[in-house]
Amino acid sequence: MSYYELLVIFSPALSDEEEKSQASHVEELINHEKGTIHLTDHWGKRKLAYTIKKQRQGYYEWYYFELSPNRISEIERKLKMSETILRFLTFRMEKIQIQNLQREAARRNELLQTPQPEAAPVVETAVEETTITEPVETPVEEQPEQPAQES
Repeated sequence: MSYYELLVIFSPALSDEEEKSQASHVEELINHEKGTIHLTDHWGKRKLAYTIKKQRQGYYEWYYFELSPNRISEIERKLKMSETILRFLTFRMEKIQIQNLQREAARRNELLQTPQPEAAPVVETAVEETTITEPVETPVEEQPEQPAQES
C-alpha cells in the first residue's frame, strides 16, 4: 500500500451543494477502489494560476489516502470522465510527508474529541462618547532683548 495525495479542481459553475456532492463522489470512488482516506482538505473557491477550460476560478479539494499502486490508474480513468472536474493531479507521498500527514490527522482528531468551551455570553456595555479636540497652541511670549553689557 502506498500513500497518495490527490488535488481535484472542480468547476466554479457548481453551487456549493453540487460541489460538496462531487467531492463526496470522489471520496466514494477512492473507497470503492479499497482506499483508505486519512485526511480531506477543502480549500474552497480560488483563483487559478492560468485559464483551464475557459475558467479563471475553481473549487479546490485535497484528498490524502492510502491505496494499492495498481488501483490508482482506475481512479484517474474515472476522474477523466467527469465534466465538472477542471483538473486533477495525483502525487505519491514520500516518507516525511506521510509522517507529517499522520501528525496532522492525529492533531485534527484530537481537536474534534476535546470539548470546545462554550462561547462567553456577549455583554453589552455603554460606551461614553468622547470628543477629540485639537490641541490649542499657546503663543510664546517674546522676551525683550537685553543689551549686551560692556565691561
